[in-house]
Amino acid sequence: MNAAAPTSAPIATDPLDFSLADRLPARAASQGRLIVGALPQDGRPGLLFVPGAYHGAWCFAHYLDYFAAAGLACAALDLRGHGALPQDGAFASTTIADLGQDVAHALDALEGPTVVVGHSMGALPALLAARQRPVAGVVLMAPSPPGDLPGALALPPVPDAVPRTAPAPAEIRARFLATSPNRDVRAVTQRLCAESPQVLNDRYLLRVALGDASFNVPGLCLAAGLDTHDRHPPGQDQAIAQRYGFSHAVLAEQPHCMMYADQWQISAATILAWYREQFG
Repeated sequence: MNAAAPTSAPIATDPLDFSLADRLPARAASQGRLIVGALPQDGRPGLLFVPGAYHGAWCFAHYLDYFAAAGLACAALDLRGHGALPQDGAFASTTIADLGQDVAHALDALEGPTVVVGHSMGALPALLAARQRPVAGVVLMAPSPPGDLPGALALPPVPDAVPRTAPAPAEIRARFLATSPNRDVRAVTQRLCAESPQVLNDRYLLRVALGDASFNVPGLCLAAGLDTHDRHPPGQDQAIAQRYGFSHAVLAEQPHCMMYADQWQISAATILAWYREQFG
């Protein structure tokens, strides 16, 4: 289905202002780092946001504010070597399985039941962790496909000796944001980090198998209608949703990085509406 724009979501003055993430409390979670938007206030599940390649917890700054204002516990995760965390000599050999362990340890560190939310490449470690730990639900945003998904699209590998430099402004504008070629994206470029080539090739070469067994929890898979078809061909996100029995929605006017798009409230409100249907 195509999701309609909400009418009551808060308005951000600048969708590329991530400074809230610098002011929120943070704490270590094994080799990762949690930025906490709000602590649990009742027995309802909290939300753990897992960023994709090159990104850190900062990219969910608006979401943390939004879901905290909705009365929900929420946190975002810096995976090892991402966001505010340094990259050591072993970073180039980091795999998606390693990042899955980071998500699992973050789930251990959070109080109470948790819905894990993975964006893009971050969907894969989120799903791996959901296989290893009890979760209350799963949300996938423009997800990278499991390697054993029938028909999953492989991509050319990158050289595996050194970390891969973060995308240039032109790619951020075109692929991440589907925005004007003149858009000032310095607020993004200054926060993106290099990525482990093993992480990228795990996704590009379809090396992360998750099986077809249900997760036995409610789930939602969001497709970005403006996503580039070379990485997210039409129907792939729906196939992921169908494989695991998740709900599926296409956000027709949203780019790949919907959590800091100009209308980021559309994706946030869609997740919140699904959450309230499941958990009240």
